[in-house]
Amino acid sequence: MAKKHLTEARKLYRKAIEEFKRAKRENDSALLRDACAKGWLAAVEAAYALMVKKGVKEEELPKADRGRGYMVSKYAEREVRWLYFSLRDRLHIEGYYDGSLSFEEVEKYLEDLDLFIQKVKEL
Repeated sequence: MAKKHLTEARKLYRKAIEEFKRAKRENDSALLRDACAKGWLAAVEAAYALMVKKGVKEEELPKADRGRGYMVSKYAEREVRWLYFSLRDRLHIEGYYDGSLSFEEVEKYLEDLDLFIQKVKEL
């Protein structure tokens, strides 16, 4: 089941990249927010893959951010934990909710997302 979550994470990551490129080309902040939202959803799917790899059953996967944060803190090594919480703060909160990130910042955090997904895959 971890593979299913990683496949979905990669799919959402690619969509985030496509939307980011379109947002940048059109200089559209609403599309940039959408790219951040898809990026965050990719991070959530990768976090689910991590949990499943660590033995959490599908039906026990947390649906709320607080539960996901707890499980990532419990099961992930320091770098992976840092990436997850950084992505939550940057893509989810600052990028999507606040709309306060620049194109350059979002591009950097999408690179971090790619690294996060890769690190989870390697576990």
